[in-house]
Amino acid sequence: MIRIALCDDNDIEREILKDIIESIFDSMGDEAAIFEFSSGEKLCRNYSKGDYDIIFLDIHMKQLDGIETGKAIRDKDAKVEIVYATSSEEYLKEGYNIHALSYLTKPYDVKKVEETLEYYYKKNGIDKRESNEFLDVNIQQQKIYIRQKDIMWLESMGRVVSIYCHDDVYRVYARLNDLEERLDEKIFLRCNQSYIVNIMYVKDVIEYDFCMENDRYIPIRKRDKKEIVQKYYNKRNSIVQSK
Repeated sequence: MIRIALCDDNDIEREILKDIIESIFDSMGDEAAIFEFSSGEKLCRNYSKGDYDIIFLDIHMKQLDGIETGKAIRDKDAKVEIVYATSSEEYLKEGYNIHALSYLTKPYDVKKVEETLEYYYKKNGIDKRESNEFLDVNIQQQKIYIRQKDIMWLESMGRVVSIYCHDDVYRVYARLNDLEERLDEKIFLRCNQSYIVNIMYVKDVIEYDFCMENDRYIPIRKRDKKEIVQKYYNKRNSIVQSK
């Protein structure tokens, strides 16, 4: 599920954009988690890297305008996509200096919003038909969406599961079995009672371990090594043949 933030101090225009986005996702047979903010200050307050995938940001806001808000967000999160919205093109250059994904003019054109979302999917290599693109978990009473293709492996220790990604480690109170049921079985493999690996990050099989791309060794259950390794190769071959 894609996470979208809408930041506009005009409640009516924010609601119009929300309705447009929801209708676009309905037509795609998909859904988005939409979060609304009535000011740049509220968006920036307690903002953490990875909170959202796309931020639709109005430029003309009181106090902290969209440009300053975008700069503050960029200082914390280099990956989030920012889409600027305004009634004029006066700040077009400044918007792209913040590496904005797109630039929308008001009143909103449904086709332009749709093209912006399509471009986001294409740029990030996301197949809209994938229903299991994200794994949602609860951390400190907040729901977090983790892109599954970014997960390298999961490790269970007691009641805590550590989810290792490229840049972050997320620790959640959960059962590994429950998380396994929601992972994409095409790329994830349970190799031990306490470990699940993303086969796309396995560099080699060395004796009773999977050697990951970052040279971390993940143990393979010894009594089932032959079966587990065969599943690994079957999954890799299946992915290669599907391309």
